Amino acid sequence: MKKSALALAIGLVPTIVLADYDSIDNYKGKAATQHTIEANKAFAKTLPWSDKTAFERTNRGLVAELEGDAMNVRARFPHYSKMNLKELPDTVNPSLYRQGMLNYAANGLYEVTEGVWQVRGADITNMTIYRSDNGYIIHDPLLTETAGRAAWEFAKTHLPKVKGEHKITGVIYSHSHQDHFGGSRGVIDESFEGLIIAPDKFMESIAAEAMVGGNAMSRRSQYQYGTTLPTTTKGIVDNALGLAPSQGEITLVPHNREINEREEWVNVDGLDILFINMPDAEAPSEHIHWIPKYKALHTAELTYDGQHNIYTFRGAKTRDALIWSKYLHEIKLRFASEAKVLHQAHSAPVWNDGNNEIADYLTLQRDNYGFLHNQTMRLANKGVTVNDIGREIEKIIPQAQLDTWHTNGYHGSYSHNARAIVNLYLGYLDLNPVNVNPLQTVEKSCVYVKAAGEQTLVNAGQGHYAAGEYQEAAQLLNDVLQCNPTNDKARQLLADSFEQQGYQSETMAWRNSYLQGAYELRTGHIADSIKMSSVDIIANTPTSGFLDFLAVSINGPKAIELGLDFSLTISHPDLDEHYYAEMSNGNLAAIKTQKPESADVILSIDKSDMTEILTSEMTLTDLLSSKEAVLTGDSESFSKMMMVVETFTPDFSIVPMPVTNQK
Repeated sequence: MKKSALALAIGLVPTIVLADYDSIDNYKGKAATQHTIEANKAFAKTLPWSDKTAFERTNRGLVAELEGDAMNVRARFPHYSKMNLKELPDTVNPSLYRQGMLNYAANGLYEVTEGVWQVRGADITNMTIYRSDNGYIIHDPLLTETAGRAAWEFAKTHLPKVKGEHKITGVIYSHSHQDHFGGSRGVIDESFEGLIIAPDKFMESIAAEAMVGGNAMSRRSQYQYGTTLPTTTKGIVDNALGLAPSQGEITLVPHNREINEREEWVNVDGLDILFINMPDAEAPSEHIHWIPKYKALHTAELTYDGQHNIYTFRGAKTRDALIWSKYLHEIKLRFASEAKVLHQAHSAPVWNDGNNEIADYLTLQRDNYGFLHNQTMRLANKGVTVNDIGREIEKIIPQAQLDTWHTNGYHGSYSHNARAIVNLYLGYLDLNPVNVNPLQTVEKSCVYVKAAGEQTLVNAGQGHYAAGEYQEAAQLLNDVLQCNPTNDKARQLLADSFEQQGYQSETMAWRNSYLQGAYELRTGHIADSIKMSSVDIIANTPTSGFLDFLAVSINGPKAIELGLDFSLTISHPDLDEHYYAEMSNGNLAAIKTQKPESADVILSIDKSDMTEILTSEMTLTDLLSSKEAVLTGDSESFSKMMMVVETFTPDFSIVPMPVTNQK
């Protein structure tokens, strides 16, 4: 009979391997325990190692390998320089390590088919290049200006000139995530005269994600991407969609053609392209496209070599797995047999070489999301609750999916995606009455600690850790630390428990979250976060998005104390746009109007000047003094409202931090 964790804890202290985590600049994780080593070896035996087709697809069509300091993504991952599947690191799930090896292998300019090329490995995203009558069309110019410029300059050294030059004749943004437009200023600027094409509601979707929840999302992104972790086999080993994002400034040259109909044909410098909007699956604003001349289908991010997120840890809105599977079903029906190649925003293309490769790829991708959706809701309709559904789904994954690399959970997982699906339909509540009005986090933890005794829980957590039951250990130790952040023994053991779970995780976001949690527990340090908004994004955010963010930023209780109750009209003379808002009951409600409405306060300001305020290049006071903006009416109420606008900083605690770091 297996001994209980508490029994193991008595007289049994696990060997604690010391690590250098006193130095933030030289942080190192601990070694894998024997339990983790054995778990990863056992998992490796279940994987389809004989299937090497993804590596063959990745290497196919190589024109030239990347070179130069501007393309240094690979240089940050020295552990892949000597890839050997027979010597997998103990501290990495073998499936995730293999995905990292695959993404490391993508490194150059590739010919996809006649007239189509991709730069892969310069960033987390692929840059696709199409030959047009007078030059080249750029699709998804990467994440940062530096990467976009370097990738295009590199491609030009190997692409033939068209009419004596390498002219960009069009730009396409596939969807509203930053890694697909952020490098735009690396290839074009506002002087560009060609078409810049984006899907329906492109800017609105960017603003909704970057503004309203942007501060919290910035902090949460540190956990999803493990931003303070070293790029070693004890830290970051891969980013699922690609090896790693580039580093630099995120830019956005605004689009001048938006695909508003469900599908539209557009001729871009002589090349006919069919765009089809497929929103609310991988992104709220996204389109795929079909180019008959090249028989080339671009699926944007609806496909990639892995299972995607239905719920992403950084905090974007939950996606619709059913719609996603239906889109893939439609794509297969319409294009799988006619297409010569399916290429995508991440991962290598899939070619039809006579064996229905594209149809088979799409079938497995479609059925992965469809099975996940349908079986999750089947179980939910039988009473399986949101907190249990992930484990139940993991028990019934079809063997065909387990045996297929390109449906594995590197970005999303069956577990957290299933929970997202239940939440989408039924919400967060399992309807057990104890959860209807739950205790707050610390209060709940203290109930357990006071009932069982703090030392008893620490001893039990230590026993679970010694037995290799790291999640059970973490559950108990987290309660201790939530209730008493000064318990250093619980803190260190909780960090150790998180770390071993990270080493065993197949999903990138799981690994990074566990390891980031361990890092912060040990160091008490919260590093600078990823910025969700850049100057270009702010500049192109509609005023409606800014007003939504302003409403979130107002401290409602303080507004009530000040008795704020007034109406506000904002007009942009340069755009002939008007917005009307009412401040009452601690709430700001705002909408766009056809004409300026009468109000207690009227602010007339050009949109371009408002952008300068938002980017701290100018103040409203300066603009009012220079008469470039005009404020009339109840200026006192307006000033009081601005006094209760809070500034968010992404440095709040996620794991229980040391008392000295508590705010």
